[in-house]
Amino acid sequence: MARILLLGLLMLGAKAALATPRIESVSVRPNPVPFTTGKAGDVVIAVSIERPTPLDLRCEAVVDPGDGGREIHLAWDFGDSRTKTARYEYRKPGTYRIKVKGSGSHSCTGERELTVRVGGASARSRPPGKGPSCPLGWALLEDTLDGPRYTCRPRPPTRPLKCAEGTTYFAERGEIGCR
Repeated sequence: MARILLLGLLMLGAKAALATPRIESVSVRPNPVPFTTGKAGDVVIAVSIERPTPLDLRCEAVVDPGDGGREIHLAWDFGDSRTKTARYEYRKPGTYRIKVKGSGSHSCTGERELTVRVGGASARSRPPGKGPSCPLGWALLEDTLDGPRYTCRPRPPTRPLKCAEGTTYFAERGEIGCR
């Protein structure tokens, strides 16, 4: 019985060694970001990871703020909180796409994207709070945003699929293909 238990623990340790923490979510406070002439839009970007087992110790990610500014590097280690935060200043009003992905020698898995609005009329029309975080390849349905509730839909391809002779491309109800 002791040998079976020991073997099970060794197998669990081997699986844990192969497991990698995954980027779970990204959020921005505030979103939209107030912006006045001559004053930068200051935000807090929060990135959370999911650890498959308690033995997952290290994970590294990079945040691209979407405005051409400096990237933000985040690293998790044993005993760290699941969520890391960083401050960032947007220098111009606009809509920016924040992208988070694994980087470095202990790269987290997964990617996340988030749209942040800095100043402007469109930013004032949306209620304040955390911004939505749709997975890579998915887009926010703007008319579904209601406080913390929102819906994501697969982002359509930039150009139609090339279909074989005798079939035609279709795109409807979030589905694409050749018929």
